[in-house]
Amino acid sequence: MDHLTVVVTFFPLPQDRGDPIRVLMMLRALASVRPYTLFVVRRPDTTDEQVAQLRALLPDVTVRAFDATPYRMNRLGPLGRYQESLLDGMPPWVRTRYSEGLHEALRGSVGSGLAIGEAAGAYLRGTSLRWHWDKANVLAASSRQDADEAVGVAHQLRARYLTRISTRFEKQALGNAATVSVTSDEEAARLGRAYGRPADFTLPSCVPLPDRHQRCPVEGHLLWLSSFSYHSNLLGLRRFLADGWPRLRAAGFTLELVGSGLTDPVRDSLAEHDGLEITGWAPDLGPVLARARAAVVPLWSGAGVKLKTLTLLAHAVPVFSTTVGREGIPATGAVRVADTPEGLAAELLAASPEQLDGMATEAVRLVRERFAEARFADQLISSLGRHGLLDHSIPNEGS
Repeated sequence: MDHLTVVVTFFPLPQDRGDPIRVLMMLRALASVRPYTLFVVRRPDTTDEQVAQLRALLPDVTVRAFDATPYRMNRLGPLGRYQESLLDGMPPWVRTRYSEGLHEALRGSVGSGLAIGEAAGAYLRGTSLRWHWDKANVLAASSRQDADEAVGVAHQLRARYLTRISTRFEKQALGNAATVSVTSDEEAARLGRAYGRPADFTLPSCVPLPDRHQRCPVEGHLLWLSSFSYHSNLLGLRRFLADGWPRLRAAGFTLELVGSGLTDPVRDSLAEHDGLEITGWAPDLGPVLARARAAVVPLWSGAGVKLKTLTLLAHAVPVFSTTVGREGIPATGAVRVADTPEGLAAELLAASPEQLDGMATEAVRLVRERFAEARFADQLISSLGRHGLLDHSIPNEGS
């Protein structure tokens, strides 16, 4: 059987946002059926202890951790970084995660390769591996959304540049990928529209069901769970606060804001709204999710299955979302949908305590049947097997 090499460009520990959660589930699912070699790029703050922790979680996997390669033109500031990323054919955020050492090590690898995430597409060129690329979103579509939302000449020019370089990068990486997967049928359609290439299969993100999670919801207490550093998340939150929140606040609701990437300027601007609890990063989400009576997911741009939505549902939190926030999740009694801030507020105001309890019960059932970790592992292994990248009937000899 071919040796399997897996590439990840964002160290999956700690589990502090959506990407690392999906990545670690994939790594553990693969490790349950065969050994492989993992090439992973450290974050700037990744410690040796975290590398050892990852090795302990994946005992039969050879883990090779690499530092990202510093920008050669960093002394010139953003101008130098943008120029260098253009010369290297990568969006700046991909170049920031790129390791020349990792790429060089890959050149001697043979067999099959699994590239997880958009930035991993940088490693598909110049190697002899037969690659499968697992994509969280279609860059041609998501970068165009960012360009449409950009305000001001400078931001618009930057967004247009990122759209061009992201699309060029994605097209080249797809040309080097034997097969590709996406997280939703909607994403598969976007891939086809952008490049005329169908996805080979869809692999929705999933979440682990919590053990012994006890709900103790506070009436009227709502939750927003996202990364503050992601533009679409913050833009959606601000729109909801401006046009939907005043009516809810007048009815006595409170809203807790939880997630990574909170800066002092963002905190100060959000504090202008009454009735908010601005928590920011919470190392233990259990108590946060336990006290939430319901959650709001106000997203008007973005793509793929949202891990925050699945995390809320797994913890029996009723979700009130836009269509974008519910992407990849079937119509269900656990999620109510409205596509305006005012509509989200109206749905929340109309939900009785008994209806919220019913939504919570349906949420756990939905995740258990459609989005649980065991189901994700089965889908991943069977899909890779059907496309010739994984034959777990024969053990791998060495790594």
